[in-house]
Amino acid sequence: MSDGKKLTRRHLMGAVAAGVSLAALGGALRARAAPSTWLRPPGALPEDEFLARCIRCFRCGEVCPPRCIEFPSSLALAESDTPYVIATDIACTLCMRCGDACPTGALVKIEPRLDVMAKQVKMGTPVLDKDTCFAWNRKQPCHLCFDVCPWQNQAVRLVTDRLAPEFIDDKCVGCGLCSEACPVEEKSIRIERAP
Repeated sequence: MSDGKKLTRRHLMGAVAAGVSLAALGGALRARAAPSTWLRPPGALPEDEFLARCIRCFRCGEVCPPRCIEFPSSLALAESDTPYVIATDIACTLCMRCGDACPTGALVKIEPRLDVMAKQVKMGTPVLDKDTCFAWNRKQPCHLCFDVCPWQNQAVRLVTDRLAPEFIDDKCVGCGLCSEACPVEEKSIRIERAP
């Protein structure tokens, strides 16, 4: 070192410990902040049951055509490396292949028909920020969320006076196609994970 001090083993170990602590803190903050918008794949059992059954085999992700199923690691070890859909990145297309691939029943098999899925799938609930939504704040016409929804006029409808979206929570399955399609940088639509 230039000031004449030696780099001791204690200094080195202190620096390593500080680096590990900062990395752990960053992971803990991400684990606390992100999960409410991380969605379980369609057909997931209630959370406690899902975590007990999921063996982290990654098969659901392997068969997913859009590759929307991710396996983020976190400090919450029970959830670590379990499947999530982060819909603002890549939404679920509801192909239902993940349930067919699941060997333990953590993801229930559901027939890929709109009438069946509407009754059996609940990945999350849409939350719309009207202040940032182009159609609601009248910055420009937009109804991309409506256009991509498999349940137009059921899960989302356009309010006629301004053609702005309105979500019907109990009809929406929470696939996240609307959130992925939203052109607003910070996304006017977020899907909150189902309890």
